[in-house]
Amino acid sequence: MQFILSFFRRNMKSKTILLSLILALVIIPLSGCGLLESETIETQITASGTISADKFNISPQVGGMIKEIYVQEGENVQNDQQLFRLDDEIIKAQYDQALAAVDQADAGIEAAQSQLASASVQYDRARQGARLMYLQSMQNQTPIWSQSVPEEFKQPNWYYQRDESVSGAQTEVDKARRNLEIEQANLKNIQEKATNDDFMAKEQTLTDARARFLVAEQTLIQAQFAQENEILEEMAQEDFDAALADVETAQRDYERMITSAAANEVLEARAKVAVAAARLENAENYLDRLLILDNSLEVQAARSAMESAESQVKLAEAGKEQAVAALSLLQIQLNKSIVTAPVDGVVININNQIGELVGAGSNVIQLAKLDVVSLTVYIPEDVYGRIPIGQKVSITVDSYPGETFYGEVISIADQAEFTPRNVQTVEGRKATVYAVKIEIPNSNLKLKPGMPADVNFGINRP
Repeated sequence: MQFILSFFRRNMKSKTILLSLILALVIIPLSGCGLLESETIETQITASGTISADKFNISPQVGGMIKEIYVQEGENVQNDQQLFRLDDEIIKAQYDQALAAVDQADAGIEAAQSQLASASVQYDRARQGARLMYLQSMQNQTPIWSQSVPEEFKQPNWYYQRDESVSGAQTEVDKARRNLEIEQANLKNIQEKATNDDFMAKEQTLTDARARFLVAEQTLIQAQFAQENEILEEMAQEDFDAALADVETAQRDYERMITSAAANEVLEARAKVAVAAARLENAENYLDRLLILDNSLEVQAARSAMESAESQVKLAEAGKEQAVAALSLLQIQLNKSIVTAPVDGVVININNQIGELVGAGSNVIQLAKLDVVSLTVYIPEDVYGRIPIGQKVSITVDSYPGETFYGEVISIADQAEFTPRNVQTVEGRKATVYAVKIEIPNSNLKLKPGMPADVNFGINRP
């Protein structure tokens, strides 16, 4: 400064230059201060939108008439809280009927089990009786391993088990019975031939005469042993003599026909029937000798009764399962007649009244989840890159002046909206906007869907 004053005194013409220098020294620091302050000026980005919330349309899974509505619009509800009930009188009646069917099924199972217990006792008794009979029969018989076998058999008598022998004997009985049926049918066909009519008539006459003779013979014997039987025996003798004459005449007539071809055919057919009948009888006798112990008819009958009782128990149990399934289905339908809230929320709409019929899936009540709400705003393209996901923002609403709410950016649209066809100017590019979604905690439930709101992003410009 001394230098400047000295210079001023020596050269007054330089006054103007001096003043200019002094102004420069003063202005430079001041202008430096202005630039620093301008670098920290904060530019606020704001936008407006409408509060929204997740909404839930509450619908019944079954149709029916609305019997009761338990909530009102604007009411806060909790998860699983009852909202409304459909008329369930018919389902309740069906449920009671199904419950009675379950009880009846239980009684049926109890009765079947009792029958099974009785059949089991009878089976044990039958086995015990068969065992005793076998032991008694073996007292006068040679043990089976010591019994001889036909020389035509190459295997010892212990080779086959009893069940296998029984099976073979049963097969023989079945074959013998079928063979007898065939031979009987063959005899009938032969007897029905027209060429055999005469011989068949003689056969029938002889059959009748033989029966007549046997009856008369028995009558004569009875008369001979009767008291004061002279006249009785005389009459019986006359009847016997007449029967004897009839049988002798029938026998002679038969013998005159026996040499004919027709007679031979009939005789052969009768012989085959007799052999077939004997075969069946012997087969059944052989089978009966093998049916001892558990193979005896008594034991088999008892076993069949026990198995039948077991089947009845299973059938009764299956019936109960079916009745329980029907009961469970009706219980589900009863439960579905009462509709509950799926989440905590607020009732915002009730679309039906008590007494109205609604179908399955119809929107009866609408809930909104208000503990967390959202706000969607639109920002111009020139600030798109300045708002990151996760940024904290402040929100104000007209309903609560002076109160600030806070939220967080959770999504930013990848594509612009409302874009003009030709965006070639700065003004046109500003018309391009992007949707930004903000999540706002709302534990006090002050913010409601539809409220207009303003958001301040608070972005710092470098």
